[in-house]
Amino acid sequence: MKKLYLMIFFLLIISSSYKIFSQDQGDSVVAKAGNISITAKEFLDRYEMTPLFRKQITRMTPSLKLEFLYSLIAEKLWANQAEQMGFDTTSVMKFVTKQYEDMFVRDAVFRKDIKDKVKVTDKDILQGFIRSQTTLEVNYLVSNNKKEIFNLYKLLNDGIPFDTLLATRPEKIEQTEPKQIVYGQMTQSLEDTLYGMKVGHYTTPIATPDGWYIFKMTNKIHSSENAATGQNNSVESVKKTVEAIKERKLYQEYFYNFFKDKKIEANAILLRSLAEKLSSIFSKRKFELRISHKDPVFMDVKDVQKLEQEFGPDSLAMPCIEFKTNPMTLDTFIRKLIFQGFSSYKTDYRSIGEIINTVTRSMIEHALFAREGYKEKLNLLPSVQRDLKMWRENYLTQLLQNKFIDSSNISDSTVYDYYKKFNKNEYYPEEVNIVEVFNKNPDIIDEVLKEARDGVNMHKLAMKYTQREWTKKQNGEFGFFPITKFGKIGEIASTMKVGDIYGPLKLNDGYSIFELIGKRPSKVDTALPFEKSKEELSHYLAMKKEHKAITDYTVYLAKKFGVSIDMPLLESIKVTEVNAFGYRLLGFGGRIPAVPLMAPNVDWVDPYLKSLNITP
Repeated sequence: MKKLYLMIFFLLIISSSYKIFSQDQGDSVVAKAGNISITAKEFLDRYEMTPLFRKQITRMTPSLKLEFLYSLIAEKLWANQAEQMGFDTTSVMKFVTKQYEDMFVRDAVFRKDIKDKVKVTDKDILQGFIRSQTTLEVNYLVSNNKKEIFNLYKLLNDGIPFDTLLATRPEKIEQTEPKQIVYGQMTQSLEDTLYGMKVGHYTTPIATPDGWYIFKMTNKIHSSENAATGQNNSVESVKKTVEAIKERKLYQEYFYNFFKDKKIEANAILLRSLAEKLSSIFSKRKFELRISHKDPVFMDVKDVQKLEQEFGPDSLAMPCIEFKTNPMTLDTFIRKLIFQGFSSYKTDYRSIGEIINTVTRSMIEHALFAREGYKEKLNLLPSVQRDLKMWRENYLTQLLQNKFIDSSNISDSTVYDYYKKFNKNEYYPEEVNIVEVFNKNPDIIDEVLKEARDGVNMHKLAMKYTQREWTKKQNGEFGFFPITKFGKIGEIASTMKVGDIYGPLKLNDGYSIFELIGKRPSKVDTALPFEKSKEELSHYLAMKKEHKAITDYTVYLAKKFGVSIDMPLLESIKVTEVNAFGYRLLGFGGRIPAVPLMAPNVDWVDPYLKSLNITP
């Protein structure tokens, strides 16, 4: 049986106040990197929600915890340095920080005005438990026209049988069998109505977001009749369902009251122009890269640059969403699109325009909720500040490390000097072969992980889901390649055993999940001509240079800022051996990874300790 070393569970974290485990350590400081503290809570949250190789092996837990803390310390050291170098004052960093803060503030509004107001009584649980024992079977008449639905209701009251009317309606096609409803699917008011009905009775016309409905209760199946469904009717499960129903009701009431007196205009001319330009960009990319109609086209940084050039500074400075104060400019709107991960399966103007309209509505709602939170000073809440600090430090580290990656190019003369040094014999590093699923869409990655966990063959998953076009033709196989290629993929594959599956690995442009299907040992042969080995040597030397630069600089930063670890506290933090990769659902819509992901960075520790005359 294949070992799924990573991604055993995929979790959705509903609230920013989530807790994976309840522990007493709380805000106790487990480590310090300069003036940045790492709390036990941050360590625990990030450890539990970060996929780690061999996490399921109990005896490795102490060393994995320490190595993970080392990587976390390294992140904070780089964040310290990035601040000192002024990265936090750049326009990019200011924009990203504002986006994260807005998300956490509106999430705090949701928690304060909706989630925290949900109260569940014993009576609610009892009623929910009783309802959870019953599956309802209903038929319905539906119309978007209020006059039409009330005419149908009059015919029912005049004695025309419900089934006779339904037989003449287009919605009959959807009801070859009665529709089943289980507890928790409907709004509270509608559930109260349906569960209170007798079999054979029908409702008055009911307004819903999808139109006007008249429901007929066709049957009620009680738990003794429906035991085979495996429905979980435990008290805890019922309580969660009751909470969800009440939360949904409060949300609808809050949403209606919040927006009933608000009207925000968007600049239709600018948005239409943006849709046209994006349609042209996406259509060209879809054609040139031969992207399947089943795969989305994603907006990238080059698209932003192209759009900014085509619009020009005057148009970019125009209000795109016309709030009464601080209207959103077109420039900000475009940058928010890429921050949110704008994509589309279709590239025609109309389809792109419809998506932009939906996104615009969402941006308006999110912005107004965030502004409400700022008015109430929710941005000063400790939970908001804690989340913002964590994500901000992670992004600062990425910005600074990208400078090192950009400077890791190797000159031809350096490659040739290396070649000459080893020209008598040619070293061939270990080679591996993998089957990979690469995708930019986190929802697709979620599905791949679930199917892989269920034992679905990785070749089949790659054929269905991978977006790496050159491997798709080979059912996701790379073919044997040296471990010095493909960055982290090659590095990680070198540590795996044939049959192991690793992922998801966060890459610059998406997520990778792969299975090691073959391995060849390293070897030394007579040197190849320089031109034949140049490319591989360049990749190898660039990878070494980048790794060494990051390691050496982390050592320098550790000496500069200082590092301390509370080992007894670290040892006392209890963790699980379950690999999990999840998302945090934000109040009023949207999601982000449950915690910031980071690449392992531990090679700095030994040289740093040696510099302090401490034996590792």
